[in-house]
Amino acid sequence: MKLIPTNIYLIVSLMLLLGFIFGRVLKRIGLTEVLAYIIAGIVLGPVLGFKVSSRFDSVVTAITLSFVAYMVGLSFSFKFLKKMGQKIVTILIIEVVVTSLVVWLFVFIFTKNLPLAIILGSLAPATAPAGTVAVIRDLKAKGSLTDVSIAIVGLDDAAGIIIYSFGIVLTKSLLGGSVNISSFILKPLWEIFGAVILGVIVGLLVSFFTNKTKLSTDNVFIISIGTVIFSWGIAQVIGVSTILTCMVFGTVMVNFNMSVSNQSNRLIDSIMSPIFILFFAAIGTEIDFSRFLGMLGLVLVYCLGRSLGKVIGCGLGGILSHSESKIIKYLGVALLNQAGVAIGLAFLAAQELSVYQLGGVITTLMATTTAAFQLLSPLGTQFALRKSGESTI
Repeated sequence: MKLIPTNIYLIVSLMLLLGFIFGRVLKRIGLTEVLAYIIAGIVLGPVLGFKVSSRFDSVVTAITLSFVAYMVGLSFSFKFLKKMGQKIVTILIIEVVVTSLVVWLFVFIFTKNLPLAIILGSLAPATAPAGTVAVIRDLKAKGSLTDVSIAIVGLDDAAGIIIYSFGIVLTKSLLGGSVNISSFILKPLWEIFGAVILGVIVGLLVSFFTNKTKLSTDNVFIISIGTVIFSWGIAQVIGVSTILTCMVFGTVMVNFNMSVSNQSNRLIDSIMSPIFILFFAAIGTEIDFSRFLGMLGLVLVYCLGRSLGKVIGCGLGGILSHSESKIIKYLGVALLNQAGVAIGLAFLAAQELSVYQLGGVITTLMATTTAAFQLLSPLGTQFALRKSGESTI
């Protein structure tokens, strides 16, 4: 029941204040503040009945994910890529393939529905960067596991789009539907490579301008915020991956103007706390616990399969890439977060498979499992960083 009429100013203030209060409480008992922000949203939404507008959700999501993707890209210096590039690619490929296969196997054994198993397997690998980066920031984590985690969550979305493009084709073929090459092969390729091209163009232009112009701290701050959000907006307009665009933009910046990019990173990081509170609280308000009951068995099977897939895939990838033992043991646990691209791809899949009565199952499942991972994955990331000795608090 809705207790108080929706008022954006009231909701924003309560999100910030409750997020701060719950964050202090959870920090005292050794839990990450990210979980507190989600709980604040649950209190406001499912408990008290506040309703956040879809426009607010979309703006907060865009700002948060664009900044996170940009900051992830800023970690990809040539020095870092030379040192970790082959290792990251090996872990990424194996983690994505293994996660997809394990979810496919688990769902098929449970449901005996091969098309459903394949499409859910193709949706499973994508990892949400915001939750992982937020916990890393909260714990002030530093080290090789932290570096690899940031790199993998930045690239997982691109890999997820590729896996999905094959999964949806195979699913429609099994269901007897016609396969449109333009929609299911060329579109994903455009989403990925178009994003790379756009990110490179914006990055080179901004790098050139900031190299040629003497800028104050305020100037750098304004340019950073403006160009990151601009990159997201343009990517959305032309239909390419928004997250990948901002990430590539950051990568170009750090390699062509390290001084300004480092300053930009510090400035944006200084405003991320309230942004993270609003982002995760907004997610909390949308969690509908009643949905879990209707398909609890499938939700548990999917979550178990995805979690095991991440752990096994990252572990195997770590072994084959000769990574440190802490990466082999804990990377998969640090990468359980699910949102963003997974939800977007699920929505697209639901539209394309609606005539086969799979649309409702897919959207409900992804919504409920995303809620579960949003609640539990911060604890997994916290566990991994603390067990590896990379948490500094």
